[in-house]
Parts: sequence; C-alpha cells; structure tokens
Amino acid sequence: MQSGRVEQLSYMLDHVPMGAALLDATTLHILYLNAYLRVLCAETSAQPELIGQTLTTLLTPPMAARILPMLEKVSKDGDRIEYAELPYEGFLESRGRTYWRISIERIASNADSYLLMIMVEDVTDKVRSRLHLNAIDAISSALAGPSSLHSVLDRILQVLQEMFGSKRCAVFLLDNSVPTPDLRSIKETEDALSTSNDQPRSATVAAQHGLHPSALDWHPLVDDRLLLGQALQQRRTLLIPDTSLIPEVELPLLWHQGQPRRPGSVLCVPIFEPHPGSVQQRGLQRAVSEPRPGDIVLGSIEVYHRRARDFSAEEVTLLERFAQQAGLAIQNARMIRSIDRWARAASRQARQKENMMQAIPNGVVIYDPRWRVADFNQAARQLLGWSDDVLGLPIVEALKRSQTPLHKELLEQGQVIEAIEQRALTGQVDELKVPSWEGRPATIRCSYTPIRDELGDIFAFIIIYHDVTEEVAAREKIEAEVVARTAELKQRNLALQQAKAAQELSNARMALLLEQLPSGVLLINAHNSHIEMINQHAIHLLQQIGVAFEPAHDLEEACKRAIGRNFTELLRPIHFATPSGAPLPYEEQPLWQALTTGQTCEAELHTIRKDGQIVHWLVNAAPLYTLEGQVGSAILVIQEITRIKALERAREDFFTTMAHELKTPLANIRAHLSALLTHDLEWSREEQQDFLQTADEQVDRLVGMINHFLDASRVEAGALRLEQEAILIPELVEDLQDRLEALIASSRRSLEIEITGPLPAVQGDYELIMSVLINLLSNAFRYAPEGDAVELRLEPLSPTPHQATSSVLFLVTDHGPGISQEQQAALFTRFSTFAAMSRPSIDRPGQPTTERQVRSSRWSPATGLGLYISRGIIEAHQSKLLLTSSPGQGATFGFTLPAFPVKSSADTMEVERMEKDGYTG
Repeated sequence: MQSGRVEQLSYMLDHVPMGAALLDATTLHILYLNAYLRVLCAETSAQPELIGQTLTTLLTPPMAARILPMLEKVSKDGDRIEYAELPYEGFLESRGRTYWRISIERIASNADSYLLMIMVEDVTDKVRSRLHLNAIDAISSALAGPSSLHSVLDRILQVLQEMFGSKRCAVFLLDNSVPTPDLRSIKETEDALSTSNDQPRSATVAAQHGLHPSALDWHPLVDDRLLLGQALQQRRTLLIPDTSLIPEVELPLLWHQGQPRRPGSVLCVPIFEPHPGSVQQRGLQRAVSEPRPGDIVLGSIEVYHRRARDFSAEEVTLLERFAQQAGLAIQNARMIRSIDRWARAASRQARQKENMMQAIPNGVVIYDPRWRVADFNQAARQLLGWSDDVLGLPIVEALKRSQTPLHKELLEQGQVIEAIEQRALTGQVDELKVPSWEGRPATIRCSYTPIRDELGDIFAFIIIYHDVTEEVAAREKIEAEVVARTAELKQRNLALQQAKAAQELSNARMALLLEQLPSGVLLINAHNSHIEMINQHAIHLLQQIGVAFEPAHDLEEACKRAIGRNFTELLRPIHFATPSGAPLPYEEQPLWQALTTGQTCEAELHTIRKDGQIVHWLVNAAPLYTLEGQVGSAILVIQEITRIKALERAREDFFTTMAHELKTPLANIRAHLSALLTHDLEWSREEQQDFLQTADEQVDRLVGMINHFLDASRVEAGALRLEQEAILIPELVEDLQDRLEALIASSRRSLEIEITGPLPAVQGDYELIMSVLINLLSNAFRYAPEGDAVELRLEPLSPTPHQATSSVLFLVTDHGPGISQEQQAALFTRFSTFAAMSRPSIDRPGQPTTERQVRSSRWSPATGLGLYISRGIIEAHQSKLLLTSSPGQGATFGFTLPAFPVKSSADTMEVERMEKDGYTG
C-alpha cells in the first residue's frame, strides 16, 4: 500500500510544472529528482546520473557558498525557508538572467532521520513582466518630464542589468544627434543627422555600465571598424557571438577585476529616430535581420559579455524595445530644448504683445504649454476679477479665484485641463451663462486657440472671452418662435405617425399570424376573383393538388407572384368530392357561395394529390362587406385533415376490433354461466367446476386485454410509472424461462439464449422489462417455422474497449416470414390493426396454456397492442425499441438497458458474485 502511494506521489510530481527534490538532511545526498528538475539539471550539469550524488560535489564554489548555509540552517533548525524571486545566471546564453521561487523544508523520514524537500518554480516570465512594466513606467515618466537625457539612458541600462544580468553595456550616440542650445531650430539638427556618410563623424559614450575608465573619453570615428558604423550602414541589429573572429572591429574595453579586457561577444542594436506611426506600423517585435532603410540612426545600445557566447531571442527583442525608448529620450531632449528656446523668444516679444492685448476689447488670457497663467489683459482682469497674483498659477487654481463663475461644470468634473485642451485642439467654442455680471445676467462666448511655432509645436494657449448677451437674446427669441411653430407641426405629425405605426404594427401582426397559422388563408376579390392575399401554407396545399405556383421551391416568392392571379381559373379544373364521394362542382363550393350569396359556408372535401394520394380538406369561406354593404371580397381558410381522417378511421377500426375481441370471452362466459343456470339440466360437480374454471379463465383474459388497453393509455399519456431496481441478468433469464416453459413445450420450437461474457446488473422495472421480453418472444414463437429456434442474445456495451460495461443489449431474433417496410411503419402505432390482423389463432400450437396466461396478467392474444406498449415501456427507460427485418429474412427486435450504478459494498459483493457465477443458455 505504501509503495502504491509513493508511485502515485512520484507520478504527480513528474507532471507538475515545477522542480521537486529530496535530499538527505545530514549528508546532502540526492535521493529524488522529479522530471522537471532532471531536465533542468541536464542543462547545467555534466553528470549523467545525479541520484545518489552529494550536492557539495555538484555545486560550483560560488553556488555552494550561497546554498549550503541555507540547507544546513534548515536541516539544523527545521525552519522553512522560501525565496520568492531568486536571480540565477546559469542560463545566460539560452534565456538570459532567470528568476526562481525556491522553498526548502525539513520533513521527517522516520523516527531519527530527516529529509530536505526542495521545491523550485520558474517565475522568470512573471518577474520580467513586472520589471518590464516598472521600467516602462519609470522610463515613460522620465520621458514625460524634464529629466536629463543621460538619466534616461542610464535608467535603460539599469533595467537591462536587472532583467537579464547584462552587467556590461553602453549607449553610443552620434555627434549632433542631440541638439545643443545654440542651434536655432530642430531642422538644423535633422540636416546635421542626414549629412552624407562621406563627412567624418564621431561617436560618444552617453551612458555605460561595466566599461573600463579608459573608454569613457573614447570618441572613435564612425566607420566600418566600429559596430555603430556597420549598424549605420546596414540599419539593423548586429549580433557577434565571438569577437575573436573580427579582430579588426574596435570595441570599448571592459572592466574585469581592475584590468581592461576586450569583450568576447557583443549585441549591437541601432537607435532610430522615432517618427509618428513607426511603432504602430512595425510593432515592438522585430526580426534581427529586418533592415529599416530610410530611418535616421541616432546611435546604438551595445551589450557585452566577457566570454564568447550567443544571445537569446528574448535579449535581442528586449534590447530593440529599449532602443526605441532611447530614441524617444533623444526626441524628448530636442523637444524640451525647443520649448525652452521658443519660451525665451516669447519672453522677448512679451512687451510688444502686451500693448496689443490691452487694446483688445475682449478678455484675453494666455497660458503656457503646462496651462499656467502667463498673461491676461485689462478686459479679462475686469471680467474675472483677477489680480497679478494669479500669474504663474495653474488654470484650475486661477479659475477658482475668479469672481465670475466661468467653467463651473469643468471644475466640478475635475478634468479642466484635458477638457479645455481638447476644445483648443478641435476649435470648439462655448457659450457660458453667467447669473450676474455687472449687475445683469450675461452670456460669455469662449474661444480656445493653440499657438504653434514654425514646426507645428504648441508653445501657448489663448482663451478669448466675448460678451454676446444681446446677440444671444435676439437669437433665443427667434429660436423660441421656431420652437413654438415646430411643436405645433410636431403634434400634428405625431398623430399621423402614431396612426401609421398602429397600422404597421397591425399589418405586421397579421402577416406573422398568417404565416404561423397551420391553415392556408386567402383573400379573394369578389369582382374579378383575383388573389389579394395568400400565405405560404395555402401555396403549399394548392401545389400538392396540382395548382401551378412558381417558383415551386420558394414559397415566399411564390406568395408574391400569386397576388393578382385569378383564383377561379386556378381552382375550377380541380375535381373535389364530398365525404360520400359525390362530385362537388365549383359553383357549390364554399368560396363561390361566399362571393355570390354572401353566406358563410363550411365543407369537408377531398381530392387527389399529384402523387395519387387522397387529401382531405376542411374548407371555410366568409364574405367581407364594403361600406356600402356589398360583398367586396371573401376569406378562404383551408385546413388539411387527412391525418385526422386517417386517425378517425384507425380509431374506428381499433374499437371495432376491440369490441369484437371483448365479445368472444364475454360470449364464452355467458354461455357457461347460462348452462349452469339452466334448471332442466343437471351437471356433476366436476362439470360445474370445469364451467366455472372456463368462465374464470375468460375473465382473466378480459382483465389482460383491459390491462393492455390501460397500459396503452398510460404510454400515450406519458404516465407510465417505473419501479427502478437492480435487475440481475441470471435471475431475469431464469425467471423468463420459467414463465415461457409451457409456451416452449407446446410450440414445437426451441429457445436459445446466448450471453456474451459476464454482464453487470441493469437498471429498470423488473416486471415491465419481463413483459416486454415475453411479448417479443411470444411474437417470435408465433412466426418462427416449426422445428426452428428463437434466439435471445445479451451483449455488453461500453464506450471504448478498455472501459467498463455501461449498458446491456437485448436481442430477440426469429427466422419467420419477416416484415415489410410498409408494415414496419405502422407496426408500433396505437391504432394499427396490423398486429391483430396478422397474428395466429389462439388455438395454434405454441400459444401459452391457460396456466401461463393466468400467471402473466399482461399477456393477451387479442389486443394487438403488445408492440405499442413494449415500445412505450422501453422509451420510458430512456432507450429505443429497434427493429431489423425484411420479407423472408425473419425479424430482430432489440433494446438496451443501462448498467446499474453500484453504490454500496453489499451491492458490489452481490453483483460480483452473480457475475462470477454467470449464466449460459
């Protein structure tokens, strides 16, 4: 039992996405490694077999100095240690720096020894995602603020070191890639960057980690001997796994234990100048070999390693992403310096603008790019009640100090800057209602305008306040008159629209009703007999009797094309007859009577369909009168009652047969009782007993037939009650043989029972299933040739060959005359007389004896309902009674029952005992 649990635990640990190991707490011998950890160790250890090895012999000295004290502490104190994000650089070549969650726990092996359980989970993706998000947030914040370019680039290198352990990296920038303050415009910078490659250019180390101090003042010329020069020409990422293969390339020296050292491998990613839509067009993921012709190269980010090794795809992708951030940082530096330059230019022109502002009669307020109050004129001072103290204040604080409640809604919403800036960019104009200004209500029109430099950059915003009280009052007066007249017209239109909507709703409902009706409906004009309305069901019924409506397979289109056709010409050639079979002329049919006499008429008609079958219709016609009291049209409703007529005939035949079958036992009972009641005849006691016994048998026969009728009613009403239980197959077969013993003995036929393999108990109503089997076998004995055998086969069924039996298949087969397809279609119907008409006589050899008839109250040779009831019983068990037969080939009836779900140990033992004993027929 213990071995089984160990195997289960080992199986579970081999399928979890984390490493698991067991060590001897004293010797640190490896006792167990799961599949995950074995694969992981195979990448870092050359040992073919690690089980049984001592951990101290496998670890490198740096790793042993860090890990062994932790293991010894847990082994000694028993305290559990867990590290959530432990960095590891053993997979630098394939994955870069990885992060792991490690837990060490001491567990008891037996009374005097302990084990150390070590769980290792790779959390690299989670940590990288968090570090990446933090880095993007920090870099984005730095880009959005006035941080220096060096700080942003240094932050990018720091993030690379945190995420992938890139301890040695640098950012190279081409000279003139960042404008100096004395350049007069950004266009000069772009001209400098787009100069010909023939002019000598140099590069500068803008930020670095891990370079030798001698590389800090290194300003190499940008040519083919520099990686930046090659990236400038090829405009794509360069990856050099082994620098010894390219000794001609100049590389910065690394700081290694106080000594300069040439890098062993280099990854160089060019920094391109960002432009609108570049990220959306290219995406963040870019192949290493994908060139970007036409883009301006500003510099490069280079990652170095002491040893020659390859770089993982994750490192390349991440470095390309941060190269884009570096490009944004350079662009940000240009933008900030441009803004500062224009701000100084604006300051020089401030006095000239001041005189212009004061001369403007409207209120004018100027805000800087950060929405701080830069200036306002005298009109704005009077309107807002401001003093010079608001200069330099943010717009929100300045508006709160205003004596006139302007932009009140924006202040309450808390998004003043975003809303006003959006208005300025879209050219929106607001009209603000002021409750009181200069002692009266006023309307102030606010217009917002951004001020741009020659490059299109916004360096200021202007808000102009204009008093439009009189203009708005005149406009509102005109609008009020228009509203009054519009309301009057709207009221009239509303009444028309409501009437139209009511009519459309009524028409829609009528159309839906006509299409959903199970009857054909037509509206016929009384003057010309044209079809004014017809539904799809009417098209279908008329097409069946030969009326041509095209297209034949598109009822909706046929309805449209039928409108306007003369219905009298279409229907007159069709010959109809009354229920008695007498021909009915068109002039005596309900439609003609309704159109000509104005009478509501109903008639039951039948005619011949195109396939030669008789179709029965119930036709109703009613006149529709005009306002003048004349018949304007007539409604014709056609209902097909062919199936109803067939059911009526079947029901009449059934009740006729039932009355005939009930009459025979009643006549026998009456004859025997009349003989006993005759006074002039004397009967012996034995003869009297025989008469009474015969009468009692006939009563039992009547009870059996009545039970069949009741069962048929319950089946049709769905009220058949099941007493579900576990049915043992051997017990069922043995009882079935006992009940059919007399039938088998007297029929000159044999019963062969075949059970395939051990069968489980099935779930069902024992007596009802027994009655189905008796009915099927009795029918088989009736139709099987004399001297032949009737077969009963029981087979197990399972979803797949390797799963347990889910159900048992019961098959009853005879080699009689078989059943045709036409007979099979009516065999299981309630009012079918096929079974009663084709069954053998009660006196035919092979019928149950009186004793067996009495024992089975459901057996009756007279009702013809056995198969109908059997099908209802099987369907109540959520199964189907199936039939396979053809003329001259016999018949096979079959059904399945589900295996009984064993819930208790007692049930299990009983079922296992019965399955072990088995049964062979």
